[in-house]
Amino acid sequence: MQDIKTYIDKLHADADACSTVSLTASNEAKRKVFTALADTYRKLAGEMERIAAAHAVLDEEREKNLLGLLGGATDPAESLAEIAKVLSSAAPQS
Repeated sequence: MQDIKTYIDKLHADADACSTVSLTASNEAKRKVFTALADTYRKLAGEMERIAAAHAVLDEEREKNLLGLLGGATDPAESLAEIAKVLSSAAPQS
């Protein structure tokens, strides 16, 4: 997830750089190109942010479901303790 955040930050930085270049460009054609490029970078960053947010929600839901399946406790430590009890009781006695 950190890689995605780094990539999003780079897209924002590239958009800002293109905006700066568009403001200082010597002719209209260059200004238009860099303005369009800045807009594209911003759109890409926005899409990546929405995707990352959706995955974060899905990850959270998946974790809740797994905790519920593994023991019903909302605290991961309690769920793991319950799982350990079940596994130790199911282990063959020597």
